[in-house]
Amino acid sequence: MRTFIPCLLLLLLFNACSPVKNDRPNIIFIMSDDHASKAISAYDNSLIQTPNIDRLAENGIRFDRCYCTNAICAPSRAVILTGKYSHMNGVIDNSRPFDGEQQSLPKLLQDAGYRTGIVGKWHLKSTPIGFDHWYILPGQGQYYRPDFKSPEGRVSREGYVTDIITDEGIAFIEGRDPEKPFFLMLHHKAPHRNWQPAIRHLDMYDGIKFPVPENLHDDHHGKSKAATKQEMSISGHMSLDYDLKMPDSLVEKKNMEQEIFFWIGDGNLKQRMSPSDYSRWESYYAERADEYNTLVYEPEAIVEWKYQQYMEDYLSCIHTVDENVGRLLDYLQESGLDENTIVIYTSDQGFFLGEHGWYDKRFMYEESHRMPLLISAPGLEASDDDHMLTNADFAPTILKLAGAEVPGDVQGESFHEILTGNSPDNWRDAVYYHYFEYPAVHQVKRHYGIRTEKYKLIHFYYDVDEWELYDIETDPGEMINLAEDPAYAEIIETLKERLYVLQEEYLDTDHQQFLPISVDSISHIGVGRPYKLKNKPSRGNCAQYKTLTDGIAYPEGEAYNIGLDNWCGFQGDDFIFEMDLGETMKISEIRVGFLQDQQRWIFPPKTVEFMTSQNGMEYMSITNALCNERNKDDKIMKRIAHAAYPGLETRFIKIKAKNITLPEWHGGAGKPAWLFVDEVIVN
Repeated sequence: MRTFIPCLLLLLLFNACSPVKNDRPNIIFIMSDDHASKAISAYDNSLIQTPNIDRLAENGIRFDRCYCTNAICAPSRAVILTGKYSHMNGVIDNSRPFDGEQQSLPKLLQDAGYRTGIVGKWHLKSTPIGFDHWYILPGQGQYYRPDFKSPEGRVSREGYVTDIITDEGIAFIEGRDPEKPFFLMLHHKAPHRNWQPAIRHLDMYDGIKFPVPENLHDDHHGKSKAATKQEMSISGHMSLDYDLKMPDSLVEKKNMEQEIFFWIGDGNLKQRMSPSDYSRWESYYAERADEYNTLVYEPEAIVEWKYQQYMEDYLSCIHTVDENVGRLLDYLQESGLDENTIVIYTSDQGFFLGEHGWYDKRFMYEESHRMPLLISAPGLEASDDDHMLTNADFAPTILKLAGAEVPGDVQGESFHEILTGNSPDNWRDAVYYHYFEYPAVHQVKRHYGIRTEKYKLIHFYYDVDEWELYDIETDPGEMINLAEDPAYAEIIETLKERLYVLQEEYLDTDHQQFLPISVDSISHIGVGRPYKLKNKPSRGNCAQYKTLTDGIAYPEGEAYNIGLDNWCGFQGDDFIFEMDLGETMKISEIRVGFLQDQQRWIFPPKTVEFMTSQNGMEYMSITNALCNERNKDDKIMKRIAHAAYPGLETRFIKIKAKNITLPEWHGGAGKPAWLFVDEVIVN
């Protein structure tokens, strides 16, 4: 434990309770996106040096056991804003908007006399409420020449997103009312996927060989299906074009059949850079493609090569964050505000940096579950702390530091006493976790669990029912699942009892209320009929020629969290379908369903044409419908295209659905959309 001097902080806390309102501390809450603790040198200096973020540890507390309650972007942000778990604040996954009318940290601070602001990534599908000033990225935002939204409208800004967010944060502070304390949430986009560095740092780590995680080639032996069925592996799911930024046209795909090529877009990247910057970008990543083309295909070697490129880009993004943290801290010192300002640094969750062979987050495994947390304040000297915290604790702690009341329905606990060198009475010795976003991108199954000082117990549910148990002390890499070991049966039962107590405490006992919509069984004359597709699907079970006539379909209309397993997906290609009914018969209608999920780049087709034929060669068009006007619509839903023709005699049916390019307002403007097709119903 390092030295701890709380004197000045005690004075700040005294002032927080003082009737002299402008003596209360200013609070700056800096949050990056997907910043793993091991990519901060105050925690681990094996990958990167972050001297400016480390300044917070040198003048404050490094918390070593802070955990996320739901390791994904929007839910974590909602937990931080409310101090309540995902099932209580309404944002259980990235598809749900945040209801700003509910009780929240910024509104409570406003009531307590603070001027509040948020700058940077919001990512909650709603307008910020409770902030005197807001200047936010739409959606995920862009790295280069990003757009920002504010009450004055939407603007495009020249430059790199991390620099601009810091500029705007400093501008908020400079425009403060000196008679009022301020609370600023400074939310960086970096280092979120797809890890696009500032142009000045493109080649910063070029040629450096980073240490490879011991379990980079984890085969997930002994783990549940969740570990083997995920879609976030460096080997099979980290794409060469989107993630590693190599131009598809320059990559020689021979002998690389297992690699995945897809583009989920960057919103006209070339248009977001100056000609000179884009030329440098293009040249740099063309060299990466050239290097890739020289590799001899060997699976483990390819994974290690991809890991090195991933680290170069990811850490370059973090370097720019660190630069800008330093710029902000320098400003506070030069202006004298450091004498009355508490600075907090964290991330919305952890991130996999090759551990278990993965990137991304979501799982309750340690690399994703654990968050960095550094708090600097006047009067603190370097200290580290091992109390078990969660991101639900941030709101009540900040309220206490501000001298505001903590409402009784807040589920997190304030750890402000820890900042003054005290250990709170009866502090927790276990944390609760619940991840909901499945089926969805990356296909990480739903799970909840408990982490104690020594053990972690996880239950994967919905379409599986499997448990995992890890001894964190002896197996910190979580490689050996002990759930089936009879020697641990009693420990598992004890942990389950504790888990269920936490679920009762946090009011999370109804695990049916947020389950995805169920598929329907439908009887129609097309069930089991053979069909042909002109274009091979990019995703789905169509290769077995069953999915579109298996009698299983999602109901029409708006729905939550529709799974993709029962659909055929086409990226950029049209859907051209032919079915043979086996004999001439009378039909009355043909129906086909299309998924709309614009956040995941899935749009209904532009047009759908229905045709029939007696001989399979000469077709008659019976309906040609306009389906998609390409308007913005955040609803996730199944749309139906329908052709009614009572008494029509036919044997063959053909459907042509025209795919689209993404519209100008979309983040991937100009890129090919995904077209997802459900059951073709013939009555």
